[in-house]
Amino acid sequence: PGIKLEKIAKEYPDMEFMKVESQVFPDKLKTLTSIGVTKFPFVQIYRQGKCVASFSTGPAHMFIKRVRETLDTCEERSGQEWNTFECDFSSEINDNNIARQNIGLTP
Repeated sequence: PGIKLEKIAKEYPDMEFMKVESQVFPDKLKTLTSIGVTKFPFVQIYRQGKCVASFSTGPAHMFIKRVRETLDTCEERSGQEWNTFECDFSSEINDNNIARQNIGLTP
């Protein structure tokens, strides 16, 4: 996914991307499940410091398609739609923020 992530980053120049390697946090690998990581590659998308999408891309050939679809959905949401989204998923967003703080990860 490294090269594929670079490709996506070029397609969405107004967004920031970062990659976290599980090998960097071998002692925290189990703990990554607290933020929803179930298998790799795994993507989390943040808006204003809040996790708004979290998913495994599945097979490698699906990586670009899944990430692109999710980013497009995020870009197309209006301010009101974001407000509704954040209200509907406030518990999940808060749980993710707490879990990331507990394992030392920040967006």
